[in-house]
Amino acid sequence: MAANILVVEDDPLNRLLTCKMLRDDGYQIVEASNGAEALKLFRAQRFDLVISDFVLPKLSGRKLVEKLHSLHPRIPIILMTGYLSDIKDKAILDEVAEVLLKPFKFDVLRSTVQRLLESTSH
Repeated sequence: MAANILVVEDDPLNRLLTCKMLRDDGYQIVEASNGAEALKLFRAQRFDLVISDFVLPKLSGRKLVEKLHSLHPRIPIILMTGYLSDIKDKAILDEVAEVLLKPFKFDVLRSTVQRLLESTSH
């Protein structure tokens, strides 16, 4: 059965491209355009992985990661950001999320998704 991935991205084009690439790879994708919507979806269904932008409306990526981690400590999370300097206490985030610097190549995202899903399936 295909992994169920929650993609949280407020930029419509970035969300569309990311979701298309993941769907083409065979994953089941649920989309959210802000942190509050993502948290609601996360509470309603089971996900194998979360991919989220860092800068989000309604609930920041950092707050979202904290809440997701408290609800499901083992959920793999990929946090995307265009500005690494925006992330305060990056070392703390590194313990609960994989950070990808935008812009990234889809192959980097693809390999990160595969690696994280494989590491949690054992």
